Amino acid sequence: MTAFCAALRDTRLPPLTLLELAATAVGSVYREVADAHCGDQPCPCGWHPRLQADLEALQAALALNAMPAVQPDLARMVVLGRA
Repeated sequence: MTAFCAALRDTRLPPLTLLELAATAVGSVYREVADAHCGDQPCPCGWHPRLQADLEALQAALALNAMPAVQPDLARMVVLGRA
């Protein structure tokens, strides 16, 4: 968050523009890693890129972490005892 705030301050770009640039960087890193695991001499780790499934996993992780955390509502909580 510190680096993000510094980038906002230094570039004066809108937050969504910076987030899109970050997504572009993640996509580029994914492509390089995927390329390193294909071809004549793939990485020996055994991972095989599956573009559609990998994109779905990345999108799900983004969606899960972008949603606001559910805050408990004391008015709707079940009473478990008494003080």
